Amino acid sequence: MRRIKVTNELQNEVEIFNKNLFIEKRDKSFELPIDRLRKLRNKRSHKYKTYVKNIILNYEDLLNANPIEMKTFITKFNKILKPHELEKKIGSSKISFHEEVVRAMRYEDLRSKEFPNYLLNSNLKTCVYCNAQSTLVIEKKFYDKKKRRVKQILAKLQLDHYYPKSKYPFLCTSFFNLYPTCANCNLAKGSKEALFELYTTTNDLDLFNFKIDDKSIIKYLVKCELKHLKVDLESTTGDSNLLKNHNELFQIEAVYGSHVDVAEELVLKAKANPQTYRSMLEKSYSKLFPDPTIIDRLLVGNYTKAEELGKRPMAKYTQDIARQLKLIK
Repeated sequence: MRRIKVTNELQNEVEIFNKNLFIEKRDKSFELPIDRLRKLRNKRSHKYKTYVKNIILNYEDLLNANPIEMKTFITKFNKILKPHELEKKIGSSKISFHEEVVRAMRYEDLRSKEFPNYLLNSNLKTCVYCNAQSTLVIEKKFYDKKKRRVKQILAKLQLDHYYPKSKYPFLCTSFFNLYPTCANCNLAKGSKEALFELYTTTNDLDLFNFKIDDKSIIKYLVKCELKHLKVDLESTTGDSNLLKNHNELFQIEAVYGSHVDVAEELVLKAKANPQTYRSMLEKSYSKLFPDPTIIDRLLVGNYTKAEELGKRPMAKYTQDIARQLKLIK
């Protein structure tokens, strides 16, 4: 729910990641994407051959393309084949052309082996759309589909393509087109358009803000009933279309409506004068907590730095409300 700025440092990091794609030792039959694409090109004719040829010619640039460059590539490839033409099954193929491209570019291998390793060393461990759940899902791998006997149970990464791979298969492994999400948000979005873009070149990173209605706090404190607390999702920029799209597509207020008890705990902590607790910890355990943000984390029960909200579910919700209640700065 917080955007990431595409800095020179991040761009360099992405280029290093893509340079090392699929270099891990594999069996002899493993084919690199570029080799698979060449085989696909040789099997196709006319516009479809030109389409694949352009993926091969621009392969590295496609992997590294930033949000602006992706839009340029979309215009270029749409002139070769319209999105509806990608749905066709060409020749004797049993799958559509866009599926052939995605398979050739080894998206599933990137999703299951390459990208998870990158995320382990990053701050992106929660859904970028809702921040309420992890990006990992459990998948069963069957070796006998008829008897449904399970060979292996895997924890796999859930990724959403901002530009759907069914319409833009050439972007299926483009780093900045891959959004770590939870299964719910990924299914909810499908091929529908989300106005929220994770990566940006601007400094406008926080587009949303959770806020407890002040009157509802007073009503809660008087009646001591959780049902009176009301938390809203607001747009920090006044973009009502973005707010409506994001809330309706991913049902943010509905999702967080079942977690109002988290907001309740923060209200109670604020009421209990946490400054005394903070001062005691700082005075008695200064060596144990040299970083004051650790005390903030203990106080609110989650990460408190804006750049860390992707590390743990509901960090955005917790941070916004804790700041509103002046529990943290």
